[in-house]
Amino acid sequence: MTNRVIEPRFARVATMIGNPTRASMLARLLDGRHYTATELALHAGVSPPTASEHLKLLVEENLLRVRAQGRHRYFTLADGNVGHVLESLMRLADATSPQVALPETIRWQAPDRKSLRHARTCYGHLAGELGVRLCECFVSQGWVHVREAGDHEYQLNDTGKEKLKALGIASDDINSKNKRLLYACLDWSERRDHFAGELAIAMLDKFIERGWLKRSVDSRVLTLTTKGEGQFEHFLQ
Repeated sequence: MTNRVIEPRFARVATMIGNPTRASMLARLLDGRHYTATELALHAGVSPPTASEHLKLLVEENLLRVRAQGRHRYFTLADGNVGHVLESLMRLADATSPQVALPETIRWQAPDRKSLRHARTCYGHLAGELGVRLCECFVSQGWVHVREAGDHEYQLNDTGKEKLKALGIASDDINSKNKRLLYACLDWSERRDHFAGELAIAMLDKFIERGWLKRSVDSRVLTLTTKGEGQFEHFLQ
């Protein structure tokens, strides 16, 4: 009698992500926003019915969430774990690309990568050079501390809470039930940590709301505005 080989769960997930059309749509959703099937179809270069079939599979595998509003259905990544997996795959793909022989600093100077490296969204939080700088500043200034040795979860102290309060974020009011408030996420381009979690998302929302950062229409790139240059520096002091 032949023993049945049980397929590991991650094999199914890898199959879902590995399809070029689905990978294209997942990459688009890394900016943390919600998109309709039609919008994702245009991005992936497929027909709306084809996109709908792919999206149905991704929802069934718990990689996406769908939200109905009026006549439309909007799709977004299921949670931060999916975003982190996608970013990790991008790091792996980048490390094994034919350009790997080039020094890291040179590869990221390509015109199509410089803006992406400087500031971008990563499942709703700030990534890239600005994101890493934000995280390192909070740590070096002592506004946060690691919960336990070797842990990647951060806890705001009173000074850190005041910094967020000045930004318009009442950290104690954010619902932490079954959610991680602030933790380290390894940055794809910088290979250092930036902040992730509900508080990180709230900070990026405020940066955009105040006009410090501006979203790109068709990519994850965030642009630091003229106003933002001075205000961001002041915030980190």
